[in-house]
Amino acid sequence: MAFSDFSLFRTLKFSYESYELLPSNANPSNLRNPNRRRFILLAIVFLTYTLVVCGLTSFLTQKRLEVHSYLDNYQYLNTVPIVRNESTWSSMSSSEHAVFTVLYSDSYALASAVLGNSIRHANVSASMILPYIPDQLSPKALCIVEAVGWQTHPVSLVPPPHNGEGIAHRFKDQYTKLTIWSLGEQLGIDSAVYLDGDTLVLRNFDELFNFPWEFGAAQDVFPPHDPRAFSNTYNAGVLAFRPSQATFEDMLVKLEMAKYPLEYAEQAFLNLYFGGKGVRLPYAYNGNMVVKERSAELWAELRDDMRVLHYTALKPFWNPKTPDGQLLTPEEMEQYIEAAEEMKGGTYRDEVRLYLDAFHRTMEDSGPAIRACYDKS
Repeated sequence: MAFSDFSLFRTLKFSYESYELLPSNANPSNLRNPNRRRFILLAIVFLTYTLVVCGLTSFLTQKRLEVHSYLDNYQYLNTVPIVRNESTWSSMSSSEHAVFTVLYSDSYALASAVLGNSIRHANVSASMILPYIPDQLSPKALCIVEAVGWQTHPVSLVPPPHNGEGIAHRFKDQYTKLTIWSLGEQLGIDSAVYLDGDTLVLRNFDELFNFPWEFGAAQDVFPPHDPRAFSNTYNAGVLAFRPSQATFEDMLVKLEMAKYPLEYAEQAFLNLYFGGKGVRLPYAYNGNMVVKERSAELWAELRDDMRVLHYTALKPFWNPKTPDGQLLTPEEMEQYIEAAEEMKGGTYRDEVRLYLDAFHRTMEDSGPAIRACYDKS
């Protein structure tokens, strides 16, 4: 506030002393009792101070939760056209399509294998490309993802901008995701879909490979206690995009100059970079589990058409107490998935069971090859 506690006290004291007392049968000596007046004044000051502190706390809390909208802070960062030349994409073959995921450590190796197997079972007509940072992945982890059909490609780490200032440790590698634009063109991929390692493909999404726009993603959703609710920002867990070396190089240049909340890493950057040029995909392509908490009815409607289920609210294949970077055995992962059925009061029991079924299917299809990977040195 613009005045000090002392000036506030003086103002309240002056106002109180200037009041005319109403007629009363009370004992006048009680009204003029200095201790009584001092107590009343102190009570007023205390209540005022409490209201100010509570109001300020509420305001700051709201500011922390306030979503950063690229539309409120629009910056013209890229000159990429919204739609690529139709003659390029209308004649594409399936060999020019790809699904990407990025593996940053051994922790997600088995989850990436389950994802890859789900892509195959959905009969998606595309190559499966997995970029990885060489010194962060073991031969065992590489073997596991290759066992289900991922084509692994080493890439260099894309360091976070501003020397990583303001970025949580768990997001320090996330900007390496941007290499999918560069690698895609190098491999002759013209149209691609990116999937986070905590997703599961439920149905074929080949229609996205005829997506003429340069970039598309579904809107983000936040839990019921979060005022951001159904946000107008993108969730970067599922992307439809057109690979381009020129776009990748431009992104690297703009990383340092773009103004966005650094704590949200590459997702916030992509929101700002593509800004008003991106296309919003339906939630069916990024079935963010938080939608179920927000609206069970909407979730039930989405489930019939959902292409990709995104395990945002919980990771059934991982235990937070497990050391980061640890390679799970199939037995450990199965135990984690089964335990996840009761997490969050069983809200996501059906979705966890879908993941357990996908895990069992993966082990049925590629179990011997996956288990052999654990013998690698």
